[in-house]
Amino acid sequence: MKTQIAAIDFGTSKIVTLIAQNSGMRRLDIIGSGTVPYDGYMDGDWNTPRQMVQRVHDSIAAAEMEAGIHVQEIYVGVPGEFMHVRSCEAEIDVPEGVIDENAVNAVMDAAAEQLELEDSGCLVLHRSPAWYMVDDGKRTMRPEGNGSRLKASVSFIVAEPVVIEDISEMMGVLGVTILGFLSSTLGEALLLPSLDERDRGVMLIDCGYLNTEISVVEGDAITYHAIIPQGGGHMTAALAEQLNIPMKTAEQIKRDYVFNPDDMDKDTFSEVSDEAGTRVTVPREVVSECLEANMNELTHMIDLTIRNDAGRYLGARSQIYLTGGGIAMMRGAKENLSAGIGRPVKLAAAKTSELNSPVYASSLGLADLAFDSVEQVKQEEGSPLSKVKGFFRGRQA
Repeated sequence: MKTQIAAIDFGTSKIVTLIAQNSGMRRLDIIGSGTVPYDGYMDGDWNTPRQMVQRVHDSIAAAEMEAGIHVQEIYVGVPGEFMHVRSCEAEIDVPEGVIDENAVNAVMDAAAEQLELEDSGCLVLHRSPAWYMVDDGKRTMRPEGNGSRLKASVSFIVAEPVVIEDISEMMGVLGVTILGFLSSTLGEALLLPSLDERDRGVMLIDCGYLNTEISVVEGDAITYHAIIPQGGGHMTAALAEQLNIPMKTAEQIKRDYVFNPDDMDKDTFSEVSDEAGTRVTVPREVVSECLEANMNELTHMIDLTIRNDAGRYLGARSQIYLTGGGIAMMRGAKENLSAGIGRPVKLAAAKTSELNSPVYASSLGLADLAFDSVEQVKQEEGSPLSKVKGFFRGRQA
């Protein structure tokens, strides 16, 4: 029997609703999608709160129309702007000498107590292991057998109550039941890198329109998370101001720009239409100074974040991926970023037949995480509500 889910992801410039099902060998079969532009969020608040209900409605309605079904229940992705990562190492005695599910839950509970999460006032979305260690053995993701001590590195993702209240109110107005709040960032971090890469620690740089998220994932856990308040939209805005052109026109020019051009690209120019339909021709050298300066500034901020903080969570063999719709689709941006931070950078996109673009990476990660939720619910006993709250790597502390 096919399982269907609906999930809604709040990006910095668009709201994406996906309706997906698992069929045959395919885990993510997208049967409906709705992408609606909006003004996003900044400094922990929606930029245009009065428009949110209508934008959410439009996104869900577009996905419903494509899928031919009515959405009554939905999983909600909490944006990185409204979440925090708390992590620590915890160790417990195992009196019975058997490393089982009870021991695993006990060491995770010990980590939650160590971080005093009950007193934080935030909602715990997920608790995830980076690794376990039995006695003085090797780190593993599958602790088992016999032992007297169990140690673990555990990461908790918590959400600010205000976003939970806001989105709950929106869905209440629309008559849609929320099945669970999930971290889109975690979903993306688990979907894009391979298991082997996650074992070595991997960094995701998700550059959106208004900000850039930097995450490090190890095992099943996000061990580091930071937000840089600059994204692809800042480049567009700077270009629009310098050339005195509309944002839409500037965005077209930005998307066509090529970093590190070859001899043919150096002599190119951008030809776009302004809001009045008039063709506008802009030589490359006019655009170059503005976009290169903004790209260098963003790269510098990413480099400082890695050198001053995030880098200690990476190993010598850790891979760095670039995703998101801010700069990943610009030719040469990956190479420019790689040169700026002094480490190889690869582009990351979900391996699906639909929406397999960095623009939709977080939305697809959210949908994949929702399927994990459904599978976990099927395995657990108890009421539907307790099943959702006891969900997967994110069992509540």
